[in-house]
Amino acid sequence: MESKIFNVGKDDAGKRLDLFLTNVLAGISRSQIQKLIDSGKVLVNSTVVTKNTKLTEKSSVEVTGLHVAHDTTIRPQGDVPFDIIYEDEYIVAVNKPAGVVVHPGNGVHDGTLVNGLMNRFETLSDGFSSDRPGIVHRLDKETSGVLVVAKTNQAHAAMASLFQSRAIRKTYIAFCLGCPSEYKGMIDLPLARSHQDPIKRTVSNHGKDARTEYEVITIKSGIAAISFKPLTGRTHQIRVHASSRGFPIVADKLYGGGKEHLLKIPPLDRPFAHSILKCFNRHALHAVTLSFTHPFSKKTMLITAPLPRDFCDACFCFGQNNLFTSIVD
Repeated sequence: MESKIFNVGKDDAGKRLDLFLTNVLAGISRSQIQKLIDSGKVLVNSTVVTKNTKLTEKSSVEVTGLHVAHDTTIRPQGDVPFDIIYEDEYIVAVNKPAGVVVHPGNGVHDGTLVNGLMNRFETLSDGFSSDRPGIVHRLDKETSGVLVVAKTNQAHAAMASLFQSRAIRKTYIAFCLGCPSEYKGMIDLPLARSHQDPIKRTVSNHGKDARTEYEVITIKSGIAAISFKPLTGRTHQIRVHASSRGFPIVADKLYGGGKEHLLKIPPLDRPFAHSILKCFNRHALHAVTLSFTHPFSKKTMLITAPLPRDFCDACFCFGQNNLFTSIVD
């Protein structure tokens, strides 16, 4: 039997207990969660409660009675590309390449990061569901960069709690077509699933709270190098926020960053913009750093993912190989 503990952050204060757990326990249905609550296997601040209990900030939610076994249909594979950036007895940080799906699902069974992790490590946490051993958070398939994996269930619960309480600070870097009107700011736009395309997310007044800080690093001929710090963790958050403000991420065809956007750039700037676009066969977004207090050693952690080749090529086009030095160092 598995036990998980979550700390309630400011953004989740006031939520019903069952809705909160539906969000943090991926792969477990709301009806299953309600049964756990009704059977006394969910405690809030060490007290048995009901499913409609409203949570307060800094409350501790403990869920017992979970039993998740690794999916035996997942095949360990030694040819999945990823580099280890950091490792200790509790966690592993990897540099996920673009093009690698994090875990099986939606018809994808092989070639995922999970397949590679199962080949590389003897022990991984049970994860939130049977097809996600070790996986605490995710990156889009075409987003490269740092991703933390839990080796033990204790580490998984601790890291999940840090993510849930927004205690992990994430920095992404990107090349964008166009530039913000202000060099530094906050994008605060709620996001929801698109009714026209279930894969896409869109800005919606009925969506979930989504906030992203950004800062322009440099601009040249219609292309901006920008750092992003998401304060919430919605699907496609940075990509949708950048597009909604008129500076979509380079090569992000789903959100308007393809060749068609070049027509919005002044004609004299288009050759350079096109040279940057040619560097990428995926959207130009890289998860460059994660920083947090290690839940066991209490050390301040700053984990950095080196720039992938396509980012280095784009920096060369800018004539600045050290373009992101202030962020990466």
